[in-house]
This record gives sequence, C-alpha cells and structure tokens, in this order.
Amino acid sequence: MIHKRNRAATEDMTSSRWRHLPNLLSATRIALIPVIVWLSLIHEHMLALLVFAAGALTDLLDGYLARRFGWQSHFGSLLDPIADRVFVLCLIPLLWYFDAIGTAYTVLVVVRYTIQLSALPVFILWLKIPFRVVPDWISRLAAVVVFAVLGMGFADLLAIELFDESSGAENTFEHTMDALTLIGCLLEIWIMLKFIPRYWQIIRGRHDTFE
Repeated sequence: MIHKRNRAATEDMTSSRWRHLPNLLSATRIALIPVIVWLSLIHEHMLALLVFAAGALTDLLDGYLARRFGWQSHFGSLLDPIADRVFVLCLIPLLWYFDAIGTAYTVLVVVRYTIQLSALPVFILWLKIPFRVVPDWISRLAAVVVFAVLGMGFADLLAIELFDESSGAENTFEHTMDALTLIGCLLEIWIMLKFIPRYWQIIRGRHDTFE
C-alpha cells in the first residue's frame, strides 16, 4: 500500500504543471544576463553580485528539481547547458573588460563554449543527428570553477569599491583568482582535447553523447 502511494505521488509530480519549473529556471538564468550587465556598467556592483548569485542558484536548482521529481526531458537536457553557456559567454567578457578576469582563461572559456554552442544547430537543424548531453565529472568541475571565477570577479569589483588598497583585500582576491583560473585553464584545455574527437565520433555515428 505504501509503495503504491509513493508511486502515485511520484506520478502526480511527474505529470503536474510544476514539471516545467526546471526549464523556467534555466530560462530565468538567461533573462538575468542583461540585468547583471546593466548593473555592472552603472557600477552597482553589490546588486550585480546578488543577481549573479541568483542566476547561479538557478543552475543548481533546475538540475536538482528535474532529478528529484522526475521532470527530466530531452528539451531540458539541452536548455540547461545552453543557458549555462550563454550566461557565461555574456558575463566573462564583461569581467575581462573590468580587468577582473585574466585574458588566457577568458579566451579558453569563450572558445570552448562557442564551439560547443555552435555544434547544436549543426546536429539539430542541419545533420539531424540525435545526441545527448551528459556531463562527466570533469565537465561538472569545470562548470563549478567557471561560476566560482565569475563570482570572484563580481566580488572583486565590489571589494575595490568598498576597501582601500592598503587593506590587503585586493591581494587576497588576486591570489585566489590566479589559483582558480590556473585550474580552470587546465580543465578547459582537457575538455577541448576530449570534445573535438567526440564531435567527429557523433558525426560519424560512432557515439551519441557529449560529456
């Protein structure tokens, strides 16, 4: 009886109107981009950091809710990584412009994310090859690092506004950012070395999953 009730509850959650919530959260992440950019350009760095944190939180929630309540869908599995990449592609050049993130890491992230995004219309609209996006632990770690770097970048802009150079806060942010971006650069290079061969494997029908 208990098993039947649990199964019925799961089926109700799967078929409920809330099943679209993860996709709505992913779309919200994209919608927050112009808000963050505008706040940064008018030097409202505290608000920019808070809105960025809200956007990063949607990245945690959409995947968790989809898995927890069985709300996964093929559309959602594509929208989530697309939202992540668009979010990062718009914000990392912004922080580079403010000299909060180094050039090398910015270039590696922009190149990798642009190539990955450009693959989607090739497979979906042109070649019409079915594929899945299932991030492995390295890709997940790289995503954590890039969001941490973005968060540190926005926090750095706020620290410059709030603290004197003599306080040492700037040096702390700089050393932390250097360590994060070094790790990030190594991860980006590794992922690119894996992605390009996988791209051709999927085109030739030898694989069906991007990691």
